[in-house]
Amino acid sequence: MAPKIIYFPVRGRAEVMKLALAAVEQEFEFVQVDYADMKAHPDQYPFGQCPRLVDGDIDLVQSNAILRYLARHYKLYGKDEKEMGLVDMIMEGVESLRVKYLALVYQEKLADAAMEQHWSTHCDPNNAEHRNGGAHLVFFSRLLQRNAAGGGKAFVGSGLSMADLCVFDIVDLHNRIFPDKMKEVYPELVAFHDHVASLPGIKEYLASPKRVAAVNGNNLG
Repeated sequence: MAPKIIYFPVRGRAEVMKLALAAVEQEFEFVQVDYADMKAHPDQYPFGQCPRLVDGDIDLVQSNAILRYLARHYKLYGKDEKEMGLVDMIMEGVESLRVKYLALVYQEKLADAAMEQHWSTHCDPNNAEHRNGGAHLVFFSRLLQRNAAGGGKAFVGSGLSMADLCVFDIVDLHNRIFPDKMKEVYPELVAFHDHVASLPGIKEYLASPKRVAAVNGNNLG
């Protein structure tokens, strides 16, 4: 039986899960749930949140727990303990930036001033040493360039890992809001994004109806 991803009808936090399964060419089922139904079944959603993954007798919620399960199960976690630790580290870094991104887009209106502040605090390399809660695109640029084995195409080792998919998604989200700035300031991250987008399985998924059109709950960003 194919793994089942249960989530709202948006990309949101389920997107990296889908990318991971697409990357290993594993078929999956996407089941949409509404908020009221989710809240009405605390036995199925013990934290009152989605996404949820059901894979045989595995039944999990909490996004990063699901991603780590998929990474272990589908060999997207690096080749040894050192690489696993680096994958975890980068995933946590992405989570720090994702929280800031969500604070930006979940506003009644995506105002220019808010966008400018987000770019200044979390994207402008000139401000990387200022207070940013550990959330800045330049950190990922440095890590990508530091991994010589990846040659600009992998964050950990030389092969695809869950770290790459998490970074791909957060870069993808910023590309939507700041397309020109991203190309100008972070060409290496844009090139990395384009490389991942062209990988077998992922390329087909991105062009398929399985990729939900709505990016998030209010479709801003």
